[in-house]
This record gives sequence, C-alpha cells and structure tokens, in this order.
Amino acid sequence: MADAEYLAWFNEKFDYADTLIWCPAASPDDVLAAYELEANQAQLATIDELVDFRLVVGRLGSGSFVIQPNGCPGDSTLLALAQHGPCLSVQWSDTAPPGIAYLSDRRLVASFDPFEPELDPKPDIDHVESWISATPAGSKIWEEDWALAVLITAEALSSEVIDEEWVHASHFGVLASS
Repeated sequence: MADAEYLAWFNEKFDYADTLIWCPAASPDDVLAAYELEANQAQLATIDELVDFRLVVGRLGSGSFVIQPNGCPGDSTLLALAQHGPCLSVQWSDTAPPGIAYLSDRRLVASFDPFEPELDPKPDIDHVESWISATPAGSKIWEEDWALAVLITAEALSSEVIDEEWVHASHFGVLASS
C-alpha cells in the first residue's frame, strides 16, 4: 500500500506533470483516441524526456497510466476514457489548478478541488463526500493528505503500482510539437 515514503518518491518522479490519469481498462491506443491523436503520432518515450512530450502513456497492468506534462484534459477526453472503464484523474502540479475527477460507467462520479472539496464539487458535495468515504483511502486520509489518498485509491483501482521498473521503461509519447 502507498505510504508517505512512496508519496515522496512519486512526487520526485512526476513533479513535471500537470495531470496524471489511471485508466485500468483503457489501452494506450484507447488513450490516444480519447485525446484525438493517431497511433502513428506516438513514439517511444521515457519519463526522463517528459518535458519534450505533450502526452506519455504507459501500460499499467491491463490498462494505462497517462501523464500530461502540460495542461489538463477536457471533460470530453475524460468521458472518452471512461467509455473503457473507470478512470481517476488528478491535476497534480503547481502549474495547474488542483483537481480530482473520478469517472465510471461512462459518467462523472465525482470532481472536486482536493484542498476545498466544497468549493465547486461535481455533481454536488454529497456525491463527492460519498465517493471519498468509499475509496480505499477513506475520508480520514483524504482530509490529512489528499495526494497520498490519490495514490492509495489509484493503486486499488488499477491493482498495480508505479515503481522504478515502470519509470525506467519505454512508453508511448506524443511530442509537444505534434
């Protein structure tokens, strides 16, 4: 299970990303299609080259882990990803407004600012609070450390962990200039 040490490691590895998305049922091709990109636009990429890419997609178990170095996906992109199964999106960096979105059954289940869930929750605060309390992290961890709660939730959702082997592997990337 994710813990504070893993969170520190994860933050170090993904500090250049604006958005991270766990899609346990979507293939890399599904992800590219959701972003309206062609498979031939993708090339091999590593996390070390992240700043050169607008999108990096890696296999994670039977699904995908998506890294968007700059910007955040639109609602239509997230809904397209949710056509394949549940997905958890987090706007992670200091360069984008914070946000968590969980989609399942081809619909938005909960979307909120992790610092102020009551600020602009979607569909409403009751749905957000219900979703938070039902996650493997539970309400207490979400209140104490939302980033750790995201990792605990993502790990349970995908049944996989991002580790050193994953970080050093080659993935699919679309150059920023594409």
